[in-house]
Amino acid sequence: MSNTGDPNSLEVGGPYVVSLNDPAATDRALVGGKGANLARLVGAGLPVPDGFCVTTVAYWELVDDESVDELLDDLSDLDPAAIDRVADVGSFLRARIADLDVPTPVREAIEGALADRETEDGSETAYAVRSSATAEDLPDASFAGQQETFLNVRGIEEIVDSVRACMASLFTDRAISYRAKNGIPHDDVALSVVVQRMVTPTVSGILFTADPTSGNRRVTAIEAGIGLGEAFVSGEAAADAVRFDTRTGEIIDYETGDQRTAVRPRSEGGVETVELSTTERSVRVLTDEQVRTLVEIGVEIEALFGHPQDVEWCLEDGAIQIVQSRPITSLFPVPTPEPTDDRLHVYYSLGHAQAFAEALPPLVRDVWMSYTETTFEAFGFGDRGPWAVEAGGRVYMDATNLLRTGVLRNLVPKQLAATSEPMGAAMETILERRSEEFRPDRSVAETLAATPALARGTWRGLTTSRPLLSAMTDGLLGAFVGVPTPSREEAKWTAWGRDIASQVREQETPAERVRTVFDLLDVAIDFPPAGPLLAALTAGEVLEGMFPDAPENVNAVGRGFPKEVVTRINLGLGDLADIARDNPSVAAALREGASLDAIESLEGGEDFRAELNRFLDEFGHRATGEIDVSRPRWREDPSVLLATIRANLDHSETGEHRKHVEQMEQEALTAAERLDQRAGRGFFGPLRRRLTRRLIRTYRGYIQTREYPKQGAAHMFAAWRDAFRDAGDVLVAEGYLNDPTDVWFLRINELLAALDGKSIDVDVAARRAEFERHKLMDAPPVLTSEGEAPTGNSDREDVPEGALVGTGVSGGVVEGVARVIRDPTEETIEKGEILVAPSSDPGWTPLFLNAAGMVVEVGGRMSHGALVAREYGIPAVVSVPKATHIIETGQRIRIDGTRGLVQVLDE
Repeated sequence: MSNTGDPNSLEVGGPYVVSLNDPAATDRALVGGKGANLARLVGAGLPVPDGFCVTTVAYWELVDDESVDELLDDLSDLDPAAIDRVADVGSFLRARIADLDVPTPVREAIEGALADRETEDGSETAYAVRSSATAEDLPDASFAGQQETFLNVRGIEEIVDSVRACMASLFTDRAISYRAKNGIPHDDVALSVVVQRMVTPTVSGILFTADPTSGNRRVTAIEAGIGLGEAFVSGEAAADAVRFDTRTGEIIDYETGDQRTAVRPRSEGGVETVELSTTERSVRVLTDEQVRTLVEIGVEIEALFGHPQDVEWCLEDGAIQIVQSRPITSLFPVPTPEPTDDRLHVYYSLGHAQAFAEALPPLVRDVWMSYTETTFEAFGFGDRGPWAVEAGGRVYMDATNLLRTGVLRNLVPKQLAATSEPMGAAMETILERRSEEFRPDRSVAETLAATPALARGTWRGLTTSRPLLSAMTDGLLGAFVGVPTPSREEAKWTAWGRDIASQVREQETPAERVRTVFDLLDVAIDFPPAGPLLAALTAGEVLEGMFPDAPENVNAVGRGFPKEVVTRINLGLGDLADIARDNPSVAAALREGASLDAIESLEGGEDFRAELNRFLDEFGHRATGEIDVSRPRWREDPSVLLATIRANLDHSETGEHRKHVEQMEQEALTAAERLDQRAGRGFFGPLRRRLTRRLIRTYRGYIQTREYPKQGAAHMFAAWRDAFRDAGDVLVAEGYLNDPTDVWFLRINELLAALDGKSIDVDVAARRAEFERHKLMDAPPVLTSEGEAPTGNSDREDVPEGALVGTGVSGGVVEGVARVIRDPTEETIEKGEILVAPSSDPGWTPLFLNAAGMVVEVGGRMSHGALVAREYGIPAVVSVPKATHIIETGQRIRIDGTRGLVQVLDE
């Protein structure tokens, strides 16, 4: 962040005081965020109480003290995690500043500003004195309530003291912590103080120009109460709550608060809390007309700043006064590009569908947006796009046109729910609440007339691009009647992925390789037939339907596959741990974090390195979060693998990993026998038994192929990554970029232009900073064009107080110590701990080996983590929002994989 408080950024000898109607008062470096915003409101002609700002020049004059400098240095050197020490230094700083004398020139400037505002009758004017830091009220950091405010202050001495106290409050514990969290250096900020005529309101409140709860940009939310707003801002009183639909111009709802007390100014200065009468408590504090006036002002303020705003207002003598406006920083961004048809659009997250909801850098987003557009174009829907948008660093798919098609309207939520229950539930919610928005675009007659063209387009898509047709037909019937051939399935997917990768890699120059990536994305990818895997999924569903009272047996049938990709990964890592175990010097070097070259030089090191190379030959193209091709593949950075091997050394025995798979395989065969016996009962027993055996054979034969498509596709992802990395190296050599990793922050048109030798004007640092902000956001699974993030209606009555609710995907109950891991390349899990993770794509596989249970923020019954958990027989709950934020490493938790519940047992 730029230096917003350094006195060198201001004119030497600059003003100590500026009026809010002075154009200089819009300079954030001079008057801080609050002051600058108020000055812009004044300049726009909006109703703001008269006042002035004591500037940051005055602040720097005040704190120009050697002891303050020393304490600031101490604060900057402290680890933010050392909470007690940070609090002590902050306390010392506040006390030291509060003891400093306000420089005479500053005091005289304040006196002059007050003299200009003296009343004609000579009575003392009351003022509100508010802090205004240079780093507050930013679009991405509000600092709301971090510094001091003093109300109803009278007299020069009291006002000067309040100004100094505000400046000292730049170092409250909350402000220090907030700056540390947002990466803002303490010596880069300064504090101005806003001094305004004190408003004595009958009613005051807060107006949000976008609904802060749902994120809807077309809903204005208002909180209003009697007296000053401090009572309900602090939570001491219940305010009236209003929601207003700016589309229709109507009040959605008005809830009257039970406000028992109010804060009011005292005649002698300061404020007091008073009891309200029974009548005052039950009466609406705003009329419909006042609500509409507030909304109109809010719309004007949002247009002025260009962002949704959190506005503080007062109603005095029937007139509205604005006392503060700042951005709402908690909103998830609105999808872009915006729709051109002025209708509600609904999007679902590509990341949630892939159980990977983390932010992607710009170039990676372009890859997946291109892929999405091409896929829909292949099925004759290209003229109804765009089908992919971006928001908060994620890619979202536009489901609107599908939802406006009668036969698909009810199918889409169900299909999404199979991937992620919260995604399907959120889609159902928006369909129920806004059903009129999804009426078919065409009349019945138009639909009938268009049917031949639609059929031709669909058939053209199916015949020129085979993915859907193959998945539904090729090999489907044969999987039920023939002998399972899982090895053949793996071979075809591996050959497919390597073929696409070779088409990229065979190009001579980095520029040609990059163009080939996007040339291949411009035509629908021709997937191998996926019928056998679909047959396995179908067989599993039929078995569940046939044996609804024995789900544990159906689940167990799908375990114990030595040739399954995930199992082979874990077996390979276990074998590497066994080699290290047999060679103590290798084991010791691994525990010390030695390099692979150093390990290879030790006794047994060559065997270890050779086995690792064999592992990487087969799986080195995989990665954690592998759809984000900016992330290194295991071949480039095997640190996550070595961390898992280290953990296995300390918590497993030789051969234990293979014994576990053998045990799972035996349990599967036993479960199959139980189902066979159940099926044989009754008159139709012989027929049911034959059907059951056929279903089990198909299920076990092909469910183990579920990861083969991703194993093949990962070859393609690795080739994409190599092409972009090579391009980054070239652009650094030619002076277009400073660092090879900057390439991930270019858009595709910028990358191609640079590779063509054209200059590009890109602020990579700003894009990196935006990406870091996006990484911290929790992305909603469903998002509308109005910015709303709908959620499903939860009417469960079996949820214990405080429990987190998700989707149970692997049955059983387990208690254990939580291990929260956000990046498996930097952290690992100990034997018997419960893994708490943001996602669970195949790159997380090494961590599953030691986990006693699993909690994941995204995913569904068919997501990778769910499948692995069921195969390994560990309880798992997915789609648990904010799990990695709510649960802390070291806490004891209980997870119920059957009911989908997670409980923290110790706080």
